[in-house]
This record gives sequence, C-alpha cells and structure tokens, in this order.
Amino acid sequence: MAVSATGAVPRRPGLWGLGSGVWMWSLVALAAAGFWKTYFSRLGLADAVTHLHAGLMLAWMAMLLVQPWLVRTRRMALHRQVGQLSYGVMPGILVTALWLSQVRMAAAPPEMFGLQAMLLYLGMAASLMLAVFWGLAIRHRRDPALHARYMVATALVMIDPAMARLMLALLPEGIPFNPSWAGYAATFAVLAVLMWCERGAARGRGVFRFVTLVFVVNFVLMHVVPGTQPWQAFARGWGGLGG
Repeated sequence: MAVSATGAVPRRPGLWGLGSGVWMWSLVALAAAGFWKTYFSRLGLADAVTHLHAGLMLAWMAMLLVQPWLVRTRRMALHRQVGQLSYGVMPGILVTALWLSQVRMAAAPPEMFGLQAMLLYLGMAASLMLAVFWGLAIRHRRDPALHARYMVATALVMIDPAMARLMLALLPEGIPFNPSWAGYAATFAVLAVLMWCERGAARGRGVFRFVTLVFVVNFVLMHVVPGTQPWQAFARGWGGLGG
C-alpha cells in the first residue's frame, strides 16, 4: 500500500484504510477457524507446495494488517519498503495457487472429478480476482483513495475460501447447502457496509461498487461454468499437465 507522491496521509480513518485493523483481524480469525481442520490441525500431512502457498497467504494478510498501521504512525519510508514486497508475495501466491490446483486435479479419482472441477473453477476465479484487484492497487499506488480500497478488495477474496471450509467443518454431512453461499453472503454484507459508510466520500467510492460487480459476476458464473463441457475438458487437460 502506498500514499501520494507528496507523502500525504488520509485524514479520516475509514473502514477501508487506517481504520481497517478491526475487521482485518476478524478476517485473520476467520481464516484460522476455516482452515483449522484442513490445514492447521494437520501441518505434518501437508506437502511443500501447500506450506509455501499458506505461508505466502499469511504474509499477505500480515502486510494488509501492518501497512495501515505504518501509515497511521507516519512511517512512510518503511511503508513503501514493505509495499515493495508485494511484487514477490502476490505473484508467488498466484503461482502456488495454480500449482496446487493442478496437483489436486491430477490426483482426483474419477468419482470426485465433478467436485474437483468445481473447486478448480473457484480457485482460478479467486486467483484472477486477486490478480485484478492487486494490479489495480499497484496501478493507483500514488492515489491513496483508490490504492487502499483495492488492497482491501484483495482481502475480501479470502472470505469465501475460509467461510466455506468453516461451514463444511460445522455442518452435519448430507445437508443440502452450498458452503460458498455463506462465503458470498458474508462478502456482500461487508461490501454493503463499506459502500454505506462511503456514501458521502469525495473520491474512491466507485471502487467498492466495481468490486461488488466483480463478485456478483463470479457468483453467477460459478453456478454455470464448472458444469459446462468446455470447462470439464479444460479440467481434464489441466489435471493431465503433470502426467
């Protein structure tokens, strides 16, 4: 995250910027709870790629927590130095996410192909959204009003994976409930709060409207694309890359 070329610091600590710490810590707690059963409680069973991806994601969340604090305490030089780490961390997240999706697609037994094809779409869509929001944040790195909001959007992408896993861990088996509904409900709720709080903002309030549109489009596509023949053909080819 960056500030303007003049070093100006936003005056009002909105939920998207200097005052984002509370709900960012809430996201950390959600991620810990959501990934506890599938990752944190069984660290010894995970492979190296999973550990690398998890470590990079934790590094990204740490950056989202520390950067607003550095701005608030006016440590701008350190803020810019930490921000430069994103040029390595985010590409690493995207590469390891794609790597993991290929490994898991290749290992899926025939009876699990449909589910894994769905998970492949979810993972690739999340990676694309991360790349888009981060890319826009970097493009607007000298405009704090836009930059900080797009960085917050990268955090919103993490809600669905964590919430979906938490729902799968808590709900009894056999309940006809799509866990991603809970994740997207939480995401849209956060976006609604952000847009309501920003209804009078002089600049940047269109960012969360755009982010909401991206999530809405993906929510629709996730119920359509994975079941199509072209996607399933792609999933088979993707899983066969390592063979």
